[in-house]
Amino acid sequence: MLPFWNHNISPAEAFGSLSTLATDAAVEQSGISYGFGLQALVLTVGFVYIFYIVRYWEFLHYFLLKAVGFYRNSSEKAHINPAEQTNIEVVMILLGTLILSLCTIRIGSMWGIIPQGIGLWTVCGVSLAAIAIGLLFQMGAIYLVSVVCESSGAGKALIGIKSLYLAVCFVVVIPFGILFLLSPDIPSKVGFFGMALAVAIALIIFVKETFLFFVSQKISILHWFLYLCALEIFPLSLILAPIVR
Repeated sequence: MLPFWNHNISPAEAFGSLSTLATDAAVEQSGISYGFGLQALVLTVGFVYIFYIVRYWEFLHYFLLKAVGFYRNSSEKAHINPAEQTNIEVVMILLGTLILSLCTIRIGSMWGIIPQGIGLWTVCGVSLAAIAIGLLFQMGAIYLVSVVCESSGAGKALIGIKSLYLAVCFVVVIPFGILFLLSPDIPSKVGFFGMALAVAIALIIFVKETFLFFVSQKISILHWFLYLCALEIFPLSLILAPIVR
């Protein structure tokens, strides 16, 4: 009789007669989200993020505190020109959009909502395009409505508020997103709930700022409510509806 460690056990004996072996395609499909390419992309985003945090810390520190009302009644301003502010906002929005699209890959893999046969890089591209189109639609619609209503100045100011607070939101979200993408188990859950909490707080602050802006412009609160429904909630629902289904 052979020792038990030399006994060859068939898969049916070990896992049951109804078990099946995973194909190479299935193994590849479940492991793409953790491949070298996506990890390298996430690390690249992290390096660019750190560079901008270090380079423009004074500006980011000022607006993070301003976002929570710390500098609302203060005359202190960050020493940065408008061109640099636009540069920071654009870079942070691009990095944040990319991180969110990468997060859809891991969420889709975890929840099994990605159809078989569709590459995860394709899912990343589709989600990135959906988020970008949604943001561009919102910005364009705000400006178009402001032109039609002969208040282009208010439209540009509202776009500025949206861009600023979206960039500030991504400053907080990106580290949690990187933690969610690169960490296993508990740290990944911390990253996920950290992102959710940061987005929820940013939405509350943004809604408050838009309300104060409409009040300062002496625009009806009804118009503010219609703005939120038509230009903020509706585009977001178009993006989330296919995912929920």
